[in-house]
Amino acid sequence: MKYITYYLTAALLLIAHNSISQNRNWTIARTKDEKATVRYDLVKKDEGTHFYYIAETTATTTLDKLDAYFSNTENHKQFLERTPVTKELKKLSDNEWMAYYYFNAPWPMSDSDLVLKITRVRKEGSLQFIATAARSDYKTKDVERMNTYKVIYDFKELANGSIKITYNADYIPIGSIPKFLIKSWFPEGPAKIVTNLGATKQH
Repeated sequence: MKYITYYLTAALLLIAHNSISQNRNWTIARTKDEKATVRYDLVKKDEGTHFYYIAETTATTTLDKLDAYFSNTENHKQFLERTPVTKELKKLSDNEWMAYYYFNAPWPMSDSDLVLKITRVRKEGSLQFIATAARSDYKTKDVERMNTYKVIYDFKELANGSIKITYNADYIPIGSIPKFLIKSWFPEGPAKIVTNLGATKQH
């Protein structure tokens, strides 16, 4: 029964996320090196700027390597910018765990943190990690917590033996973000996340 509930929850999260993504007013851009494509839509909300974006690339790696790499939350700081702390808080099952991120934001933004639940979905030829903000009293520093955060990391085997990597993000950062910072971050910022994942850096 727990496996049925797990897969049903993952499927519902994916369907909800995809339905939101399909109705966006996307700006589409390629990175300077032509290695990644980024679609993004920024929407002003009362609580801040809502970031929607999808970054895609391909990499010469394997699902097994990506699975082992991403399943270790300590590795997330290696592909996420300005996130010096990424750690597992609690194992919920073989395919679900609670994690903590601390964001070191650039001036004039404020630092923030996030507690998230990560769900792993492994199928034949594909792998997904679905991360959503979760309520928690856990704190390491007195900073404001990000509450709107839903991202999907999607890895698919291609016929040529490479892996297609897709990062589908939907979140609201803490505080007001200057336009020059937003402009300087797209498309290279999201693209760097997927290219770093493709490299599966391990130190």
